[in-house]
Amino acid sequence: MRKALDMSERGRKAAVLARFFRQQPDRISALWRRMVLAAPDSDASRGAPTQLDNLVEPFIRELGRTLAGEESSPWSRTRAVLRLSAHRGARSLYDEFAALRRCLVDASEVLGGGDWERERINRAVDEAVDSAVALLQRMKDPRADGPRVPFGGLVVEYFERPSRTRRVSPDTGDGRTAMH
Repeated sequence: MRKALDMSERGRKAAVLARFFRQQPDRISALWRRMVLAAPDSDASRGAPTQLDNLVEPFIRELGRTLAGEESSPWSRTRAVLRLSAHRGARSLYDEFAALRRCLVDASEVLGGGDWERERINRAVDEAVDSAVALLQRMKDPRADGPRVPFGGLVVEYFERPSRTRRVSPDTGDGRTAMH
């Protein structure tokens, strides 16, 4: 009898988590943005847009559908824009996905998710990371293998331009004395 109660309790918690991911992805994405902005060496902390910013909420929503029983890959169902930057490279993607994974797993634990939910979350994020990195490599080398799990949205290359303004530090002058 206890095992039957445990199974129904697990099912109820999984349903709560799936509904939260589907209906309130903005709460997790807000946490993710704060984490990415707080990372001292992230591109976002220097004012550059993140590569995953436009797709975090749709991906979380699709992950909720997976937790509710949908069989196909949430990454393949995600309809959003993935911005890839050859300048930033794969390290930036890994960092952004790592922060997203932490947010998703933390939300799962807080809402009572167990090993089954954590496994689904980790599998979905692994597929997304592998796919995004393969797409980035393919951008650099068209002969590289494509992603094993295709992305369901639009992939664009994000070009970052250096600032055109010349910065002169105040202590280095042009040889002239300032007159006040």
